[in-house]
Amino acid sequence: MIIVIILNLSRFAHHGASLQVSANMFIGAFMHSHRINAISLALMLAFPPVSTLAEEQVNNEKVDSLPEVKVTSKAEIDQPSEKTKSYTVKSTSTATRLNTSIRETPQSISVITRELLDDFRVFSVNDALSYATGIRVEQFETDRTEYTARGFMITNFQVDGLSTPISFSGTNYGDLDVATYDRIEVLRGANGLLTGPGNPSATINFIRKRPTREFQAKANASLGSWDNRRLDADVYGALNGDGSVRGRLVVANQNKNSYIDRYSMERNAVYGVVEADLTDSTNLAIGHTYNQNNASGSGFGSLPLLYSDGSKRDYNVSASTAPSWSNRNVDTNISFVELTHYFDNEWRLKGQLTHKDVSSKGRHHYIDGIEDRTTGLITYTSYPYVYDFVTKDHVADVYANGPFEFAGRKHEVVVGATLSKSYMKEYSRDGSTLGNIITSSFDDIGNFPLPTFGAKSTSSDYKSTTANIYAAAKLNPADNLKITLGGSLLSYKLTGVSYGVDQDAKDNHKFTPYIGAVYDFNETHSLYTSYSEIYKPQVEKGAGGKILAPLEGKNSEIGIKSEWFNKLLNSSFALFKTEQENQPQFLDRVPLGPGGALVDVYKGIQATTKGFEFDVSGEISEGWSLSAGYTRLMRVKDNQGQNVNTFIPRSLVHLTTVYKVPSIEKLKVGASVNWQSETYVDIELGGDEIRYRQDSYAVLNLMANYQIDKHWNAAFNLYNVTNEKYLSSLRYAEGAQAFYAPPASALATVTWQY
Repeated sequence: MIIVIILNLSRFAHHGASLQVSANMFIGAFMHSHRINAISLALMLAFPPVSTLAEEQVNNEKVDSLPEVKVTSKAEIDQPSEKTKSYTVKSTSTATRLNTSIRETPQSISVITRELLDDFRVFSVNDALSYATGIRVEQFETDRTEYTARGFMITNFQVDGLSTPISFSGTNYGDLDVATYDRIEVLRGANGLLTGPGNPSATINFIRKRPTREFQAKANASLGSWDNRRLDADVYGALNGDGSVRGRLVVANQNKNSYIDRYSMERNAVYGVVEADLTDSTNLAIGHTYNQNNASGSGFGSLPLLYSDGSKRDYNVSASTAPSWSNRNVDTNISFVELTHYFDNEWRLKGQLTHKDVSSKGRHHYIDGIEDRTTGLITYTSYPYVYDFVTKDHVADVYANGPFEFAGRKHEVVVGATLSKSYMKEYSRDGSTLGNIITSSFDDIGNFPLPTFGAKSTSSDYKSTTANIYAAAKLNPADNLKITLGGSLLSYKLTGVSYGVDQDAKDNHKFTPYIGAVYDFNETHSLYTSYSEIYKPQVEKGAGGKILAPLEGKNSEIGIKSEWFNKLLNSSFALFKTEQENQPQFLDRVPLGPGGALVDVYKGIQATTKGFEFDVSGEISEGWSLSAGYTRLMRVKDNQGQNVNTFIPRSLVHLTTVYKVPSIEKLKVGASVNWQSETYVDIELGGDEIRYRQDSYAVLNLMANYQIDKHWNAAFNLYNVTNEKYLSSLRYAEGAQAFYAPPASALATVTWQY
């Protein structure tokens, strides 16, 4: 494999030697933005509704022969989803940084487009990811969430293709606003080529909105259940006469109470970006995103699921153990700079720098206890404390990609390197009632008085450094066959202290291979396969606070991809298998270290998952959009044949469709339904294990949007229409705690656009 890549690079050297001269551009200026041509939308609308393969080939030959059309063709491929108004995209680079169609990407991929987000008034990352095939949003507390795919945790997150972790562990504190993003791409399976360390579950890539030359503006005002009030605005366009400098500003504010007792939330988001064409072939982008998420009455831990006799305890959906003085305030700042240079030989050189700073502060009251069914009293241990943390991530990436010729055929290659440094500090203050055993009614827990808190202590202080060198070649040995070969070379180091335990992990030059192939049967259908090994240094703690050994394994996938209706609809079917060692399995949440703060403890197991999935997205016909998927996990077991991660449903279905009503020209209506199969966890109580089950359930959302005129439209959305009652997640229900998801609610929105 390495020899093949070197041979390809030698060909590249002949065509792209000028890259060496331009390397100096990356000193002092940085980062690329997607070039958005003003006529991109016109090109999309100009597509004929139906065309034969022969007609497409003739048209492509004409396009390639005209230099002035070559640029617009690139703009058409790269244009954002907000331009196309589609439920799919024409190209993605999340898997290999080589811009390819979904059909030519040798892995399963789904896209949550801006049109879908706007249709169903999706505001947050948690809500958005519930619209992706195979993704399970595990919101186990009001302000802490994790995500799973293919039976395992998702820890790989990107922004514009650059790895930017949500946190060291993959837990999202608060909830990020999606007003700043054009779309969210979800690549299922291993992605060790670009992310370096990671899980084989999925990679979530957030693609930012970008400026355009033409001036545009949009504002939304929404009002909904539980005093849900939201205002957001988006303004963008040229900042000078010729459009060589462009800017965009996005702002959003949301305030709401909640169906949960004593809980309320405020979320703010601000995003600004400026792009400048330094020359005809060099582009600079500088931007910053600020997200603020402030919550009061926030839970740390949830509702006790059992009575002391082992029977199931049922609550109102509004029930909470959190007092009104508990809170969680999270500030997230991301700054980025990109510099991109396009060469005459179709090569591109891109450099990126980003800095992410997350500050989280909160005071909580965790209770550990269980209610007596006969007396109605609960005896619990009180754990009030302040928990704060700060993380800083610095990421630099530079890569070059473009075509080369070998054996009389044209191929593509990408080579690059990523360097990242991350810092984590945790602080805690113990409450005066820490460890006290209290007996009261359940309702009195929410009225627990604010205790005094002791001195601030540093619980953790550690840092990690990761260097990843990667290369991939997309070979074209025949007209109907494309083979992608690549690999990454990872070096990793973790140092510091966490809860009194030294944290030391190190590995140099860990090689991760990547191989994929796509074979076209005809103009509609392709067979694909891919294989990748995985490697991930872990921060999860085992017994005694020692970090678990790195997660290692392999992932293989085979499937069929198709393009329908003149490439307006994509579909895929995949069979997958993942084997990994040292998969973290939750054991308990226990006090650890001198501060007595509660931490999660895991054990490392060997696990295998097998399954299949189906995904379809795009337009069935003019005015009828669809996004749907089905995932079936046939096996998620350890090396002893025991089921693991049973909190993850073995079957997931999502279906989202929107239809423009022909008889009422400006009206479109839609529905979205998510269904999942039964889940369960085993809870230890009095030396016995009690199996807690949650039955299968479906959640139905409805929408309607009417365009009043070219500037105004009105929308109405209904969520959980059938008022389904279910627990939000069983992620940590082994500890006998969980809480309920939202009941039925409504939202009305008025939109103005120019």
